[in-house]
Amino acid sequence: MEDKILNNDLPWLIFSLCGFTYAINTEFVTGILVPPDNLTAVPDAPEEYRGIVNIRGAVYPVIDMRHLFGYPSLDKECEDFTAMLEQREKDHINWANELKRSVEAGEEFKLTTDPHKCAFGMWYDEFKKNPHNADYSLHKIEAPHEALHKTAEDIAAVRRLPDSPDKSRKLSELMNIVFDEYVPEIVNIMDESKNRYKSFFRETMVTFNSDGGNTAIIVDKVLAVDKITPVSGRTNMDRIFSSPFFTGVARNSRVDDDILIIDDRKVIAKSTHDIPNNDN
Repeated sequence: MEDKILNNDLPWLIFSLCGFTYAINTEFVTGILVPPDNLTAVPDAPEEYRGIVNIRGAVYPVIDMRHLFGYPSLDKECEDFTAMLEQREKDHINWANELKRSVEAGEEFKLTTDPHKCAFGMWYDEFKKNPHNADYSLHKIEAPHEALHKTAEDIAAVRRLPDSPDKSRKLSELMNIVFDEYVPEIVNIMDESKNRYKSFFRETMVTFNSDGGNTAIIVDKVLAVDKITPVSGRTNMDRIFSSPFFTGVARNSRVDDDILIIDDRKVIAKSTHDIPNNDN
């Protein structure tokens, strides 16, 4: 495969899948398009098949590459992401309610005031490290989230002051900021992120044609169509390359991550073997 990369003048289709990056040669690629809504289900087909689609009179079996490589479906990933954010919404509402209760009861507030140590903060710090997540609306949450936790420190400082009408006023003002500004803003950003999460991927269908027949694959997002440079010496990748679909690792100047190289012929051969009458 390294010889194929070095000697083939054709570019490679570089795409993302579940946060990872892959490349497949464009030798047999005939089209890149939005997956149609009218895929026809095939009874008893392997689960990695979305169905079949008719494109200009030719029938293509459609392979969901997430299923083929053992990743959760996009729907499942979105469900998990939504459930996680809904729980983090509840966490912040409970956090604010406990802050209010502790002030009213004259008790010490024992929950964290560090925005990086609450459950959401620890998750978000990891989430934002992934460049593929940069376009999610969730990045807007950082400022109000830090401000919310900072307000708890401000409230603690005011509570240490001698009792006075001014102290009561400051506590009331800070508490109003928590419930009228920061918590609603955080919840709204989370709701927006839940609604936009799936649309960010913009699933793409890539069609192939060879002597083996027609095949289409569904990927999360096409990143580039460009040359790639093989990377040698990846002996620790032997376990991955025991799969018939992977043949090596490459790099590209437009992509930060290592790129796993997919054997296009093996993908095409799979659809021909699984659904032998795809040209009918």
